[in-house]
Amino acid sequence: MKNLKKASLRLALAGTILGGGTFILALPATAQTTSTIQGHIDGATAGQTVTLTDITTGHENSAKADASGNYLVVGLPPSTYRIASGGKSVEVVVPLGQAVTADLVAVAVAESKNGNQIVVTGSRAKDVLSPAISANVSRFQIENLPNGDRNFLNFAALAPGVTVSPPQLGGKARQVQAGGINSDNTNTFIDGISIKNLVNHGGTVGQNLSSGNPFPASAVDQFDVQTQNFKAEFEQAGSAVISTVTKTGGNSFHGELFGEWQPKAFISENYDDRPGHQNNKTAPYRTKPDFDTKYYGGNLGGPIIKDRLTFFVDFEGTKKTFGSNDINVYPGTLTGYNPAALAYAQAARTQYNGSFPATFNEKLYFGKLTFYATLQDTINVSAFIRDEANLQINGGVTTKDASTNNRNKEHRYQLSWNHRGENWLNEFTFARDAAANGAVPNVSGPSFVVTNGGNMGSGNALQLGGTNFAQDDHQYQTLFKDNVTFFGGPHTVKAGVKVNFTKLQRLEDNNSGGTFFYDGTTFAGIGAAGTPGPYAASINSAAVQPVTAKNTEIGLFVQDDWKPDAHWLISGGLRWDYESDAKNEKFVTPAAIAAALRAYPGWPAAGINPNDYISTGHNRHPFLGEFQPRLGISYDVKGDRDLVLTAGAGRYYDRSLFIDSALETIKDQYESVVTFNTPPNCTPGSQNCLATIPTTAAGLRSLAVMQGGEVHLLNNNTKVPFSDEFDVGLKKRFGSVNTSITFSYINSHNIYQEVVGNRLPDGTYSPGGNPIFVYKGVPYAAGIFYGGSAIFNAPLPGYGSIFIGNSDGKAHYAALYLQADKAYTEQSRWGFSTTLTVSSSRSNDTRNGASIGDPFDFDAPTIGQQGYGNSSGLERWRFVGTGTVGLPFNIKATTFVTLSSGPSYGGVVCGAPATTPGNAGCYLTNFGIYRPGGIGYKNVDFNFSKTFKLPYAHGHELTVYFQALNAFDFVNRNYSMWGGGFQAVGGAGPTLAPDTGSVASQGRNFKVGARYKF
Repeated sequence: MKNLKKASLRLALAGTILGGGTFILALPATAQTTSTIQGHIDGATAGQTVTLTDITTGHENSAKADASGNYLVVGLPPSTYRIASGGKSVEVVVPLGQAVTADLVAVAVAESKNGNQIVVTGSRAKDVLSPAISANVSRFQIENLPNGDRNFLNFAALAPGVTVSPPQLGGKARQVQAGGINSDNTNTFIDGISIKNLVNHGGTVGQNLSSGNPFPASAVDQFDVQTQNFKAEFEQAGSAVISTVTKTGGNSFHGELFGEWQPKAFISENYDDRPGHQNNKTAPYRTKPDFDTKYYGGNLGGPIIKDRLTFFVDFEGTKKTFGSNDINVYPGTLTGYNPAALAYAQAARTQYNGSFPATFNEKLYFGKLTFYATLQDTINVSAFIRDEANLQINGGVTTKDASTNNRNKEHRYQLSWNHRGENWLNEFTFARDAAANGAVPNVSGPSFVVTNGGNMGSGNALQLGGTNFAQDDHQYQTLFKDNVTFFGGPHTVKAGVKVNFTKLQRLEDNNSGGTFFYDGTTFAGIGAAGTPGPYAASINSAAVQPVTAKNTEIGLFVQDDWKPDAHWLISGGLRWDYESDAKNEKFVTPAAIAAALRAYPGWPAAGINPNDYISTGHNRHPFLGEFQPRLGISYDVKGDRDLVLTAGAGRYYDRSLFIDSALETIKDQYESVVTFNTPPNCTPGSQNCLATIPTTAAGLRSLAVMQGGEVHLLNNNTKVPFSDEFDVGLKKRFGSVNTSITFSYINSHNIYQEVVGNRLPDGTYSPGGNPIFVYKGVPYAAGIFYGGSAIFNAPLPGYGSIFIGNSDGKAHYAALYLQADKAYTEQSRWGFSTTLTVSSSRSNDTRNGASIGDPFDFDAPTIGQQGYGNSSGLERWRFVGTGTVGLPFNIKATTFVTLSSGPSYGGVVCGAPATTPGNAGCYLTNFGIYRPGGIGYKNVDFNFSKTFKLPYAHGHELTVYFQALNAFDFVNRNYSMWGGGFQAVGGAGPTLAPDTGSVASQGRNFKVGARYKF
């Protein structure tokens, strides 16, 4: 009878999860790291204790039932829980950020015909009342779905409106993009700590350059992706947020070891690089590079003091050999070379020429201690280290030593303390994070360029030494955050404060080591006897140093989830953010530049006020108006969680990237590249014409004089980017399948761009008016670099080009989201998820699109001159589906399918009438006026796995798996304005053909792996 009663309770729970109970305690505000369990206890008395035991860690929490037998517990780590009260118990899986209903109701249950009891175990719950547009990714999905590069962010694509850049053989940087704006506007949280890139582009720190992973997938327990209606607790995101929680140790020792391998034979070349194809047409064919990829690592968790102190440690490593780039020094025929130079050139060909692979190495470390100080207090201390290096082979005449090394380093330490009262919860967090990423020279020292003659226009034959450009970003954060939640009754109120002390640095080193040019016809080696000195050289005469700003971030929020009855859930919140130095407020425009701007005649005629761009160090003020109201409403039509209507609206501020404001300091103070020449390439006695060029950077710099160059200026009233969002939706349950349909609209403001600031004395940019040519109803622009334009004919005296930064960009995004999913269970042995996004995005900024943020819009003199158009790189529709099925012999098969229209792209038209402003050459638009036909992007991945239960120890198992990635070898093409988008006036029109010789994603490849768990 006891087992029968327990089975009855489980049936009631399963019905509650899929159908819903009727109690009216308030559902809690969605949290970054925790979840909620609520329910009704049949026959309970007021004050009856409910015990909730985390099966993973063994930790217990308790609550009291109210007079109606209802209970509510907020702030629980997502896990599997055993809920017990009054002799009744049941188990339920609780996903991140979800409010799970678990009723303990005794019901009559008939026995099956053979006399066996009916047993239904708890499954993953779906919080259908939440108005957030989201997707929850479970540990089951992370472990079982195919994932070629083990980046857990790949699964963010399961959320509507989200795209993730596909992996490529060359190791392209991986970013997550959502809505109608670029990836800069996303934010990722690890255990409640934002890892947003505060300095550079890409959204997540390090992902502006890296093809690696921001956190080890083996340490991720689960994560949640929200694309709209996320609560006031979430900050600095204008499009989507990703919330991730890490694994925790428990009362028993558990761990895993894994290894995955892709040998050369498993990785196919890009389609056009295969023998007989576009880039490898004739025999003898170029050999296949030595591709190789290895993933390896493991973790261990368990008790230090049972029931009190646990640990979890994790390591994950990646080692890749990417596709090679060919180095071909001294190309062509060596004519006019003296004997010593000819001998050196031939020896250099032997030494340097060949195919050299780019390499990638990443090591990720994570550790966590969990201390259950009391029944009410839980303390977590964790540490994370990321160490990554990516050698890029530039190829051509550049040697391996003269190539670039992309690096990522991050150290993050965190302490969190949760204290639980009877009807309240306090969550305190302290964190310290230091991150550095950039592209630095593979070797230090000056750059040596050997040309095919005695002037810089004769073509390069060899580049030795270091590269002459480096960029390096650092961000340091010290965070204090405290949230408090009050619950019980129809309202759950959460409020919080964040104070984050940040130090941001950006360094651009353009040629501080110097570049020395040698005549190849007489060059026999650096310092070799008989080699004449360099005939030319360039060097940055400024003292290069990083631009640094200390910025204090403050955030306040309050949010209330009100559930007046069994039908309504009203979630309202207000957030306010502040930054003390978001725009490099203390920057002072150099006096000489300020004077030149005030005297520049073109600006008054154009209506441009120079004082808007001249910073005194006191006229840029922090913005105090980042108030962000957010409202979400859900209406459960019958109160049974079967049919739910949702609506939401809110304002979401992102932040201004430091790189945008740092650029004026870098260009105006730390960059002044001077080029020296020798006769006959210059007139003796003229400026920078020397009889002999020094052969050291110090000697060269001693002769250089600071001189004007590009001037970059930030508008003192540059605004913080934000998005206003609105949506309405419907959720419907069909048995165990959950479905939803949502209409979304997002209006994004204050997109930052730099445009040209030069103007002719009459205020125009070019004679005859704006350089716009309208052809077949589409406005094309001549760009800014053409004869007669102000950048060539009206330089800023003493300097030259002017570039001004403003926040004039806007974007409008409308989408229809359709979702359906069913969780995989061992009982059903099948599950799936599907997401279809149909969208339209338009902007007045021709450079706004899906790719990484591009702050330079050189298509036209100002933003908006081409009107509004479709955002480039965004798709018209996108389908993402996953499936899992249990096969005979305990084999599990999973798939991940991605289909889309393909990204939109721009166009070029040549042959405009001679009277057209802008030199009547070729005109272009970066707006996405064209799209690939049919299905523009296709990818299908499979994973087949089998788990062996090992006989020598309980709980030990070995899983082996095989993955087929892009299993059908679909060839996804790139499209461009100069390719398929090109046409001539009066011609047949654009071909709309894909670019030849390049692909948008990796070809078919395979991976084998094994995972040992205990």
